[in-house]
Amino acid sequence: MDPSPQRTPFLFQAGTSAAGSEFAATHAEAIFVSSHSPAVLKPKVANIRKLAAEKGRDPRSIKFFATFTPIIGRTDEEAQEKLKELQKYASTIGGLVLFSGWTGIDISRIPLDKTITADDSLEEHKVRSVLSAFTTTSKEVPEWTPRVVAERAAIGGLGPVAVGSPATVADEIERWIEEADIDGFNLGYVTTPGTFEEVVDLLIPELRRRGLYPEKTDDGLTAREKVYGKGQSRLRADHFGSNFKYDVYREDPPYSGTKEEVLQQESVPEAVPEAVPEAVPETVPDIVKDLDEQAAIRSVGRDLQAVQV
Repeated sequence: MDPSPQRTPFLFQAGTSAAGSEFAATHAEAIFVSSHSPAVLKPKVANIRKLAAEKGRDPRSIKFFATFTPIIGRTDEEAQEKLKELQKYASTIGGLVLFSGWTGIDISRIPLDKTITADDSLEEHKVRSVLSAFTTTSKEVPEWTPRVVAERAAIGGLGPVAVGSPATVADEIERWIEEADIDGFNLGYVTTPGTFEEVVDLLIPELRRRGLYPEKTDDGLTAREKVYGKGQSRLRADHFGSNFKYDVYREDPPYSGTKEEVLQQESVPEAVPEAVPEAVPETVPDIVKDLDEQAAIRSVGRDLQAVQV
């Protein structure tokens, strides 16, 4: 199969934990991020850009896409009515179960109005960036309790929910771009295809009027070109993966030791298990001879078993 025009696929990554940030700064071209507040998200974005710069990458070349769920009406009042209707069908229990699975917190043990902290997470296996998102307070969420989690997780999940007219939702999008220093959004949906129809029919025309969404894109662009611009179909020169391109890749020099040194490196370690009565052979001919003897013993053993049967 021939390689794609991009050669390397466009590299998305998710997670802003310490390990995730280090990995993203090295390998990611775009990162999925989530938070209920742009003020909480901004330092995480800034940290990854700083780590990328330290590795010789252009920090602005890493693109951040935040979770964002819009509920759009032709007016703010219509959107609020939609929200009230949707809340009738939202699963509070389902939201709390998702929260417990993401964070490692057994929320059933915590009173409804007790503050949740990271110390409540007793499980080793958890999504640490999600745990941080649901335990870091902000102007938008001054306190995290099981009751607040139920409201947030039931609709919107990991990120904000913007409710209003196209102008109101577009204002919120602009606020997140400016305050969190992000580049785009990973849109969540409440109904399908309803949410997407609202975005296409109502929101995108408003974003185009503001110059935030292109009128038209060229046909035949790769995923990378749609983010970086036409002509940048392959990894940027400052990306770690470019070190392995054919015209710049350098193999490690071959080992230049003597034959005896090579054989010594390939020999079995000095400590010989007690169950092995004989010394382990150190030369290639002895190893071959020893393997032949072992094969012969196994063959005799199989013959004896056949006779017994």
